[in-house]
Amino acid sequence: MDFRQLRNFIHVVELSSITAAAERLNIAQPVLSRQVKSLETELNVQLLRRHGRGVMPTEEGIRLARRAKVILEDVEDLAGEISGNLTPLSGTVTLGLPPTVAEILATHLIEQALHVYPDVNLRVISGFSGHVQDWLVRDKIDLGVAYEGQRPPAITSQPIIIEKLFLVQSAQHASADDGVPIRSGEALKQDLILPNREHGLRGCIENIASDAQIDLNVILEVDILPTMLAFVERGLGSTILPLVSVINQVRAGRLIARPIERRSIDRTLVLMTPLNRPGSRLTSSFADFLIAEVHKMVASGQWPGVTL
Repeated sequence: MDFRQLRNFIHVVELSSITAAAERLNIAQPVLSRQVKSLETELNVQLLRRHGRGVMPTEEGIRLARRAKVILEDVEDLAGEISGNLTPLSGTVTLGLPPTVAEILATHLIEQALHVYPDVNLRVISGFSGHVQDWLVRDKIDLGVAYEGQRPPAITSQPIIIEKLFLVQSAQHASADDGVPIRSGEALKQDLILPNREHGLRGCIENIASDAQIDLNVILEVDILPTMLAFVERGLGSTILPLVSVINQVRAGRLIARPIERRSIDRTLVLMTPLNRPGSRLTSSFADFLIAEVHKMVASGQWPGVTL
């Protein structure tokens, strides 16, 4: 195994084609095929699955490509540090976000990344916090944003913001005025529309209710945010969400968001990185960039109802 083989294999994985990779690298296809076969023989695993339209990397192939990229970047960085000529950051960063965070952050982050990292391909995928953790452990993503909770020992986390939760009700059907605080015990006793138990928000609310010895009355379980808010707007029940998730509906006068007092309900948003593989210069730089952008959104009012 040498650097040339690893670099060429990365091209095969990125293009899902040995033929296309050979054309990009300007080498003969049989030569590239032999290199891949040599890697499979040396590692004693299948790295690619062939099909009619090209190739698809196996789990082992994906893991090899990702680790090889980190190794090659480290070698380039080392050479740059010694010579004083660090190359511009380039490559791919795959980021996992929870759905509610993706609604707020994804578009802003992609737009800013296009200017700050013009040579970087940013991939954003969305899933519940538990899914984000699983993707990190399985080497599917480079960085993950999730809500603090139980996490595998292979993951480390860095707090970004503390997000306060509000009782959200229909402006048409609720008797309270927008912004009038409500005690946590009263908020938890409402007829609630919440996501299912796999969702980190549901777990957070249930833990607080359990500590207060309150039995939640969950009348509907809805995981799709727009659908959940549509039911709330019709007056079928209330929900508990961060303010930013409903800010447009609140400003339009369709929903009201009531601060929860006496015992505030909040959750911490964290940036997660894997401990089972080394981070690259690119992922470290992008992690700092992501946190800075979130803090800018908070400072400008684009992300209301949070504490840094």
